[in-house]
Amino acid sequence: MTRERLILAAAKVVGRVGYDKASSSRIADEAGIASGGLYYHFENRRALLDELLPTLGEQMVTYVVGCIEHLPWGLEREVASFRAYLKYLAHNPEFYRVFTEARVYAPAAYARNFEATLRDFEDALGAQRRKGFLKVRKDDLPLAAHFLTGIRNYVSQMYLDASPPKPVRIDQAVRLYRQLLCEGVFFT
Repeated sequence: MTRERLILAAAKVVGRVGYDKASSSRIADEAGIASGGLYYHFENRRALLDELLPTLGEQMVTYVVGCIEHLPWGLEREVASFRAYLKYLAHNPEFYRVFTEARVYAPAAYARNFEATLRDFEDALGAQRRKGFLKVRKDDLPLAAHFLTGIRNYVSQMYLDASPPKPVRIDQAVRLYRQLLCEGVFFT
């Protein structure tokens, strides 16, 4: 439990001050343990920070899957997963900063998380395609996963990078996401 508490504390600290200022003492204070307690669970600060994004990424995926697993396959399942992602961010706003800064401060963790996220999303899109709900060629699935992940990342960036951070207008974002997926935005 202390290990998990340290990871969650590190997320809060990184969310507030960034990776570069997330000292061992700040993380230990946030977790409510003595500074030396961190080293009982992690070899060093770097080892803790390298576990941060993959752990949070798994938690986010678990949250999203829990929100959609009861839904039938199709458009509404995909739209619900987008809504769940935005709700997860609303409750865990530190996730976005952890994710974006990891590319610089924990590149191996970033790569591991990004690869796993894209693979899971591509698998889900593949299931949608096999069930007849997705009009994308099989060899375009990786690109579709990148496109839809990009939408998620940039929508969250739009809100979380604002100073001060703005609350995500989830219903508005979900409405436009649904429109993009099923109707497009240009007149033909």
